[in-house]
Amino acid sequence: FSDDRGYVLYPQIGDRLDLICPASDPPGLRAPPEYEYYKLYLVSSREQADRCEVTGTPNLLLTCDKPTSDMRFTIKFQEYSPNLWGHEFKTMQDYYIIGEWEVTKS
Repeated sequence: FSDDRGYVLYPQIGDRLDLICPASDPPGLRAPPEYEYYKLYLVSSREQADRCEVTGTPNLLLTCDKPTSDMRFTIKFQEYSPNLWGHEFKTMQDYYIIGEWEVTKS
């Protein structure tokens, strides 16, 4: 689903969401010699999401920094995580994912 402020999903506890960083073709004669690198963060408030701003301790989900291969990060919506660094999600609470990017010459 999409609204004027991004994509809106309504996952249930137990659902999974795959975030994929696609590979880029190696630079060729017609391709620009630059790649866009992304960092995706989980932020805690709508205000941070609206401003696309990370405040406080960043909760980095994924860094898309390998242009020659696909990368996949799966979020499992669970109330309790067995992993010390795992994410925990509560029912009827909103969560926001934002991205930062930079262009780097290869």
